[in-house]
Amino acid sequence: MSARFAYPRRRNGAILIVALVVTFTMCGMVLMLCQEMRTESVAAGNRAASASAQAIERGAEQYLLGMIASEGQDVTTVSEDQFDAVQVGDGYFWVLRPQYDDPAMPVFGLVSEAAKVNLNATTLDALYQLPGQNYTVASSVMDWVDGDEDVQGDGAESDYYSTLPDPYYAKNSAFDTVDELLMVRGVTRDLLYGDGTAPPLGQQSGIVVRDVASLSNDPAIARGWYDLVTVYSSEPNRNVDGQSRLNIAHNNRSMRVALQTRLRTRLSSARADAIVSTIGGRDMSDLFEFYTRARLTSDEFDKIYDDLTTSTNATLKGRININEAPRSVLATLPGITDADVDKLIAARPQIGASDTSGMGWIATALTPARAAQLRLGTRLTARSYQYSADILAVSGNGRAFSRVRVVFDNSSGTPQIVYRRDVTDRGWPMDPQILASLRSGQSIGVAGYGGNRMPAMGGSHG
Repeated sequence: MSARFAYPRRRNGAILIVALVVTFTMCGMVLMLCQEMRTESVAAGNRAASASAQAIERGAEQYLLGMIASEGQDVTTVSEDQFDAVQVGDGYFWVLRPQYDDPAMPVFGLVSEAAKVNLNATTLDALYQLPGQNYTVASSVMDWVDGDEDVQGDGAESDYYSTLPDPYYAKNSAFDTVDELLMVRGVTRDLLYGDGTAPPLGQQSGIVVRDVASLSNDPAIARGWYDLVTVYSSEPNRNVDGQSRLNIAHNNRSMRVALQTRLRTRLSSARADAIVSTIGGRDMSDLFEFYTRARLTSDEFDKIYDDLTTSTNATLKGRININEAPRSVLATLPGITDADVDKLIAARPQIGASDTSGMGWIATALTPARAAQLRLGTRLTARSYQYSADILAVSGNGRAFSRVRVVFDNSSGTPQIVYRRDVTDRGWPMDPQILASLRSGQSIGVAGYGGNRMPAMGGSHG
């Protein structure tokens, strides 16, 4: 009997199934690799855009250093369009100014630090006048900078700070930066920087706030009071030519002889002699008291006030630049009223005017007696040596931006950066349509937003 062999049953389509599995697997791997490559490509593009934005921002810093060096005190007269959408390569930068709800204030440009309240040279009453301020915070700020452990009002010293979850001591010394306020009792990020609900920068809000007291309930408080305070404002106690000023607080014979000599270089000899004879021998506590006693005209005062002082200090800290300070800062001057502030704002030269160096107009706006009563000659200035810049730079494709706050000090005659902080993490501060237009391939000019073309800068800064 012949043996029978069992043949395996044919498995029709097995090879096809294997082939399909292999094909789908390979397709999946290819798709995954393509996705990874696309992700890497996007990431590389974003890194390139970020590097471009940072380079543009660094270029903006050099641009501003050069501008301050060349313009000096006249840097505030530079036209606003020199800070609006300045092109560097295929990207742009802006130098943004705070929104002060004042249509007379520029939207773009450098900000004088002397247009702010100096935390290291202020009073409790002055701090209390700032928008959103309260007695606890104002008292605590004063306790932070004083040199003792005695609690002032509702303030706080080391006894309070030592009970916090992360304890520390009260500094009892001057602030080094404005951001240091976050260590002071009662100062929150929303109070200092705003809560993020403020209108975009780079445009006028159209709101004019007349009553400073109402600011605590006004939407403008959403900006915080970071842009109203400083630690940098100071100026040398010398005239613009570098000469020592004459101290009229010590009205002795030697001072009057020196005054007569100086005045003869500013006015006629006869007028100089008459002024020295008219002021008498009593000491004076303010420059506007000199204005009254010397029976000066506004033009005469403009020619000689820079030669006078009532302080023996080599450096004067915290004097407020009357030409640039917003209403909220002017309201902190001791004894000043809303009516006084209205008169000063209405009479002062517009920012960007060809000449903002005079102060005689203050006596005309308020009367010399009122200006002397408020001691505005010792509290105000028409000069600035420190400037802050809120620089916003964006890559040409709109995929990345960089925002940095910088403070420049030009008191030595050579501008230097004394403070720099990256605040990109706070988000895009201008109209988001600008970014959308760039990402869609439109230029700033096509989108309708300013656009100052400066091809000389190229794209080499960074």
